[in-house]
Amino acid sequence: MRAVDLAKVAAAAETLRIQRMVRRFGLQAVFLAVAGLFGLFALIFLHVFLWMLCYGPWHTGKVWASVIVVAFDVIVAGILLLMGRGKLPDPIEVEARITRDRSLSELRSALAITALTGTVTGPAGRLAGRTAWRALRGLLPGGARRRK
Repeated sequence: MRAVDLAKVAAAAETLRIQRMVRRFGLQAVFLAVAGLFGLFALIFLHVFLWMLCYGPWHTGKVWASVIVVAFDVIVAGILLLMGRGKLPDPIEVEARITRDRSLSELRSALAITALTGTVTGPAGRLAGRTAWRALRGLLPGGARRRK
């Protein structure tokens, strides 16, 4: 029964870990999508504003105004990529992984003991048990007679 309990604990821990991981990835995807949408609108406005500022009052010319806008785009894209990188797992997910690993380790140990017990009580174990029982029966009074 211990092996079944350990397997249940390991399965529950793995389920919790996967749920927390999916939740984390889902939230991350939603935040990145919303940030991307707002970033797109902001960049459209900033493109127009920056290009008009460079071309108009600063008198940089059309080419340099475009270069400044592209440089700004690269900087904003780098910042957004850094913000969108993966996060570390939360403590509950880490604890669920540890619980799963411990339960699986104990399950392996329990199954190894079960296999060892099966070997001992298998054909060789039964032969040794019968031999010991016959020897013990032979020592008892009236135990020497055999059933036919």
